[in-house]
Amino acid sequence: MARLIEIISTTEGKHHILFGFNADELSSFGIQLWITKFGKRYVDWAQALGMDFITFMGGDLWIHNSNEVPRVNFYGEQKDCIIGIVSNEEPTKVKVFDSIGIDSDGEWIVDEVIISPSLNYPQGMASNIPIEHFKKRNGIWQAHFLRNMQTNQSTSSILDAIQGEELRGEECYLTLKNVNNTTGEQVKLFRVDINCTSSR
Repeated sequence: MARLIEIISTTEGKHHILFGFNADELSSFGIQLWITKFGKRYVDWAQALGMDFITFMGGDLWIHNSNEVPRVNFYGEQKDCIIGIVSNEEPTKVKVFDSIGIDSDGEWIVDEVIISPSLNYPQGMASNIPIEHFKKRNGIWQAHFLRNMQTNQSTSSILDAIQGEELRGEECYLTLKNVNNTTGEQVKLFRVDINCTSSR
């Protein structure tokens, strides 16, 4: 005879979960998974439940983005919050990348700016924007792009970042890193504006 069973879940701590047929009768069970190909750092399964976002790894259950676990803390390690952005508006036109505006309630650095190689620049271009260059104006973190840090050599040079070629290309890839991440508090990124002018 079939009957409808409602599964109720509760959790205590960070590494286990309890399931029961009703709120009065709870039973716990262990999850054992054997990982041979990927090693113990491979995430076996990810699931978004009503309570939190959870993953199973190496037989343990891990809860993420809850009140007890700081933001961007994965498997007991505090990680950097890194976001990749592609700027490719009007991708057939060569542009000079002038400035950037970041609308966020936290501070960011542009850890990396990469412009793909082209006929005029066969090595491509690379740069970054340190945090000291950002100023908050009208609630937006704004900064000018530095110059190509590989203008005179294949390795990045601080002198080239000041005196090198302007960042020029059809598109660029930026890596943003949040600098307020050590506390584990939530930071919201609302918008990123890339300002460019047409190259002659």
